[in-house]
Amino acid sequence: MTVRAFMNLALRRAGSAAFLLIAACSTRVPVVLAPLPDRPWTLLPGDEVRVRVYREPELNGQWIVNGRGELQLPGLGRMMVTGLTVDSLSQLIASGYARHIIDAIVDVGIVRTVPVLGDVRFPGAYSAEPTNTVQQLVARAGGLVSAGVETPMILLQKGREGTKYSLSPDQRLDRVPMDGGDAILVVNPNPWAKRLDNLIKVSVLLTLVMQIILFSRI
Repeated sequence: MTVRAFMNLALRRAGSAAFLLIAACSTRVPVVLAPLPDRPWTLLPGDEVRVRVYREPELNGQWIVNGRGELQLPGLGRMMVTGLTVDSLSQLIASGYARHIIDAIVDVGIVRTVPVLGDVRFPGAYSAEPTNTVQQLVARAGGLVSAGVETPMILLQKGREGTKYSLSPDQRLDRVPMDGGDAILVVNPNPWAKRLDNLIKVSVLLTLVMQIILFSRI
């Protein structure tokens, strides 16, 4: 085989390889999703419970649900709270204080540490309240890493490698059925999009170099 024939063959193969590489990188990553269960937020170990009792400042405070799922409040003692919604917990606390306080008015809030992973600037665990939206939580993680990305997929991932559920950005967290070990996962539908321009530049440069070598051999 002559040098020119060899270089022609190498050029064609390099061009084909570059095309296949770019095509592969631009392929969307498939994510198998399941329908989101219709279940409200319920208390988990590690959740922070904030209690305010009207005209009873000594009963106000913040307490953490322990690893056994128990919450210990002044004047009420220890109670099992895992699995309760915010409303049901409010009723439980109000009824407990009603035995000692006339017309007890109780305000209860929950703060949970939620992992936000994937294509965000600062992956990590962030404090969130049930009234926050999914988009607000993603914004606390710095928003998307990739500029000019198509609409990203925001998912609820059950456990490390568990089932994934699609979430809408404006969805309130109290409608996201989270359990221990779950995380919010932000997925770029085309994870190679921001590198595609660089790949094209490299492939063009490679083609030009091979053309220069080819013509220098003529």
